[in-house]
Amino acid sequence: MIAISIALLAMALILVYLFTIPKQTISYEKSMLIDNLGSFETAAETCMELYNNNKDDSDGWLFNLDADMNNLVCYNSGSQSRYPLTQEQKQAFTTVRAVFRLDHLGFANLFVNENFASFGIENGRASLIYSPSNQKPNFVNSPKHSDNNRIFVEQVTDKWFYACK
Repeated sequence: MIAISIALLAMALILVYLFTIPKQTISYEKSMLIDNLGSFETAAETCMELYNNNKDDSDGWLFNLDADMNNLVCYNSGSQSRYPLTQEQKQAFTTVRAVFRLDHLGFANLFVNENFASFGIENGRASLIYSPSNQKPNFVNSPKHSDNNRIFVEQVTDKWFYACK
């Protein structure tokens, strides 16, 4: 009976330890954002402006670039729209695409709602998030999928956060 009690206590302690140890974060280079801040902000503000000027019933929009990088493709409320890019916007997105690397993956999409623009990767494990109000996000890619207890969020610079699962 004592052996069973000790075994159960040991298992309980192991479980407590596993749930309380700090998570390993996915590393990233701050210079990726800092050195190209103007391009990242142009990209974020472009998508946020499109979202704010063309709101519909959806909570957020998902943006991606078309193959020739001349248009933003927007997915919202089950529909798809295309928005042409100016030369300045195209250059900003070209720069973002060239330098963006998280978890060994490149830029995949940009999720936008009223408060945030989240630059994500294909596996959804990490993102750089623009917050014009400097509000700390509680999600990695989309506020629809928030989980305060299972993510790491770090402020990189004014209005910019890094988040990972």
